[in-house]
Amino acid sequence: MKKFLLIIVALTAMIFASCNKEKDADDTEKEEIEKLLARYGDTCFVEHNGIYLYLTEEGDKEYKSTDIVKMIYSGQALQGNNTFAKNDTLEFIYGKSGLISGFLRALPYIKRNSKGQLLIPYQYGYGARRVGTIEPYSTLLFTFEMK
Repeated sequence: MKKFLLIIVALTAMIFASCNKEKDADDTEKEEIEKLLARYGDTCFVEHNGIYLYLTEEGDKEYKSTDIVKMIYSGQALQGNNTFAKNDTLEFIYGKSGLISGFLRALPYIKRNSKGQLLIPYQYGYGARRVGTIEPYSTLLFTFEMK
């Protein structure tokens, strides 16, 4: 019985610690997003489905579900100012990509030959896991050019 009680207490502590990490990450992320949005002004970034999109050049043609998309991008994690990708090129089929959910949420609003920036909260990026040099709970800022 004592072992069972200890297990319950330990699990409760782990859940509480996990919730605190997410709350701290949410608070930090909110501050980072507010700073970035203030830097660019209220009219630049537009919120779509939980992500923020800023088109510096709007493209000329909508993608079809079978189009091959070429994207040149740079990526930065706001927390720690960590640049994890610089002028990388990615090709994918529009309707069948393995992109993070933040990009998938943005794609319907981006046309061919668009340029801009995409701000992705951690929930739509890599979440609570580390990926390469990207820390858990990182808000991501991508600068992109679609071809």
